Amino acid sequence: MNYPLTNKFFILLISLCLLIVGCQSNPEITRVEANIRRVISAQTIEVIINNQTYQFRLMGLNTPNRQQQPWGKEAKEVLVNLLTLEGKNSLNSTTVILETNLETKDKFNRLNGYIWYNNQLINQKLLEQGYGLVNLTYTDGKYDQQLLQAQSYARIMEKGIWNPQKPLREINY
Repeated sequence: MNYPLTNKFFILLISLCLLIVGCQSNPEITRVEANIRRVISAQTIEVIINNQTYQFRLMGLNTPNRQQQPWGKEAKEVLVNLLTLEGKNSLNSTTVILETNLETKDKFNRLNGYIWYNNQLINQKLLEQGYGLVNLTYTDGKYDQQLLQAQSYARIMEKGIWNPQKPLREINY
């Protein structure tokens, strides 16, 4: 049996669905200026964007948590140092550039993305100093190679958690 009208309707319906899906705008990652309010952990900071406070998670890496001592505390201190100008005692009024999607938040209500400060990718610097593990699960792929190279450098140089004299241990909860 031949159903030419049904086939044409089916093709038209599929085409319309594809057109609708293709026209939907995906929120894009944009660069936005922000002031740092405080560092919560080695991978989460609090920032102020247009007089509104947000929590922001560094994308592309996982860092030791607070229970993994001394690494959790040390990693947080390294992030504070990376975000503090020489000669300044405080993070307050430190201005950074965030690459993020302001419309999308993770399950902890945080923005995710990359931090630029003094023309340096802070996500990469944290890995270079050995205070994190690359996690490319939710990245956009833009800096994946840089992050992987930074982790490799830290491993080869035995920095931070890669130091064989005091390696990071996994915690069982």
